[in-house]
Amino acid sequence: MKPMPAAAVVSMRTLAIMGIIKSCFSFIAGTLCGVYLAQNYKVPNVSKLADTALFMASIIEEQYRKPKKRGDDDD
Repeated sequence: MKPMPAAAVVSMRTLAIMGIIKSCFSFIAGTLCGVYLAQNYKVPNVSKLADTALFMASIIEEQYRKPKKRGDDDD
């Protein structure tokens, strides 16, 4: 078996590195766009918004829950 030429090894490494960059391009581009938007525009706090939505959902759930029967002691 012949050893691979040095040029082929370098080109394979280059292709591997380019494959990693190509597969991560949308993630990197999205991160950069998100950073730009967060710095230059008033973006709402998503975790605070999610907490508020969960709190409102729990209130609605308690309002529309079926009443417990007298014999149930599952507290």
